[in-house]
Amino acid sequence: MQDDTTNRQGRLFLALFISLAIWMGINYLFPPPKPTQPAKKTDQKVVTPEEKTKQEKTKEETPLKTSILNPIKSEDIKTITLHTDSFLVKFSSLGGRITEFYIRNHKEPDGTDFVIAKDPKFEVEFDGKKELAVELSRFKGFDFNLIEDKDAIPFSPYNQVNFTSSYDDATKTVTFSAPSIDGTYLIQKVYRFFPQENYFTFNLYLKNTSKETITIASSTKERYLRSFGSLGPILKNKEDFNDRDVAHYFRYYYLDGSFKDHIDSTSAKGFWDNVGSWFSSTDPNKDERFETKNGSNDLVDFVGTGSRYFIGVLDPLNDKPRGILLDNRKGNETGVLLTYDNWKLAPGEEVKLNFAAYVGVRELDGTAFRNTNLDPKVSKDTPFAGLSESLDKSFNQGITTPLRNGIVWILKKIYLVIPNYGWAIVIFAILFKLAFYPLNKKQAESMKKMQELSPQIKAINEKYADDPKTKQEKTIELYRTNGTNPMSGCLPMLVQIPIFIALYTAFSDTVDLWHSPFLWIKDLSEPDTVFTTPKLALIGAIGINVLPLIMVTTQVIQSKMTTVSTDPNQKMMMYMMPFIMLYFFWSMPAGVTMYWTMQNILSIAQQAYTNRFGKSESKTVTSPAANQSKTSGNANQKGFRNNPKKKKK
Repeated sequence: MQDDTTNRQGRLFLALFISLAIWMGINYLFPPPKPTQPAKKTDQKVVTPEEKTKQEKTKEETPLKTSILNPIKSEDIKTITLHTDSFLVKFSSLGGRITEFYIRNHKEPDGTDFVIAKDPKFEVEFDGKKELAVELSRFKGFDFNLIEDKDAIPFSPYNQVNFTSSYDDATKTVTFSAPSIDGTYLIQKVYRFFPQENYFTFNLYLKNTSKETITIASSTKERYLRSFGSLGPILKNKEDFNDRDVAHYFRYYYLDGSFKDHIDSTSAKGFWDNVGSWFSSTDPNKDERFETKNGSNDLVDFVGTGSRYFIGVLDPLNDKPRGILLDNRKGNETGVLLTYDNWKLAPGEEVKLNFAAYVGVRELDGTAFRNTNLDPKVSKDTPFAGLSESLDKSFNQGITTPLRNGIVWILKKIYLVIPNYGWAIVIFAILFKLAFYPLNKKQAESMKKMQELSPQIKAINEKYADDPKTKQEKTIELYRTNGTNPMSGCLPMLVQIPIFIALYTAFSDTVDLWHSPFLWIKDLSEPDTVFTTPKLALIGAIGINVLPLIMVTTQVIQSKMTTVSTDPNQKMMMYMMPFIMLYFFWSMPAGVTMYWTMQNILSIAQQAYTNRFGKSESKTVTSPAANQSKTSGNANQKGFRNNPKKKKK
């Protein structure tokens, strides 16, 4: 399914509408049947998740049947480890690839501590030492290898080639070299890391070592380069993933000035692609498992993969690829492959490809260069010259990104004073309420005025129950006579919708809230589950979350204080809305739910204050019918005094 960021955020936030809630409810109560699993043998050994991961990794690294490579002895495989302020990286000469990639606690450019590994479970043993770091390579590593045959995707045959290797600790440069499988050209791969940066460079050299001109890649013989696969961390078994978990892992590319992203493990073919296929003929011989997209003008700017808090980006600095290749097979974790079709080398000639790579948090601060001499915006003499100016689009945070970044900045500043993100959210909710006090005051006063008109509205509804047109006219006249407008109470909410979307993004995808506790909440980035029921028929196990229940309670109280309509349909909506909100917020991050709950509590307090101490524009509510009767009565009295005959009577 193809999504741009705006649509994704719109679905998440505007899912409060009834139609979507009903649709989700049906899918929740009646989920599609899971594929039938073959019966297990009674003597089958129970496999733990850790053992399963190791088995999958071993299976994936098994040489392909088509491989012509000689067996490699384990003692001939060389391992190289590398440390920077931000990363722990392990390389293997087998494939000349990164096998493990960790992000560790480090200093921000402003000197503050960036603590990513807050939980003891993130302690790993690396290079003989205990380290607190989060693994991002999902136990599968990052290839940076060429692939010729699509059927070999995602694992290149070069993953079974034992490269010669060297490491220069002074420049933190790792170099791998090996002949091509057919022996016609030499492959050299160079990784260079920088002590304080979240960037590294990758250089790929292909040199013709034969005595004849060779074609490595052409329009009929494309070569694919795979860098980052699906990005971690993975903290759940795949069997336990829900729709929200799946949506947190995505792949993306920037081609011909257009950014596209797709959810991992799903097809890149979207709804409109399917609609178009209904009205046009398709090639029956086309391989639907893979999809190639070629550029026409700007070609490929960058490609990458992402997860909830992290991204990995590969940016070609020279010799831009013609296009990209997407693996559309179900369950794919391939990432995006670069497509090359123009490598024709004379004897001794070589291709030189330079790349910049960023791995880190989905935050603008993360992409800032610590050493300004490396920043291409400051210095032209830098290995990162040519770095894309559109790299921030890979953060995938939508059109409200400036608002979202401002909210995160405020949260961090509050955290410096009160080092707990739970209290930071509470304080932010209060500050936000104060900032919009004039609008909220207008809304509260409008709600009070509507409550004062409630008896009159009820009388009109009863009197003209069978005449909707007249009922509407009388109601509008009542509003006009008393100088009120029911829509004025909705205006503050409409104005704040973009901010609500930014708030949702800030509290959902901010890495600072990850594993941050507050009161009974263990992790503000996850639901505050306090108990999980045994598995139930049809729906399985259910986590009991406290915050959504508190939030819905405050929502009901607020609705009773502000809803004055006597329309049965609107009353029904008022009764249904808490259940819709409960369903929608049940699996929300606790930080989001807590913020919404605080807003409800503050709104209740403000409405109660306004109802008790607020001044109405008029002391009495005026009814149009009363005005008409009064006018009519005065006219009769005037006529009575001026009519002597009536006076005598």
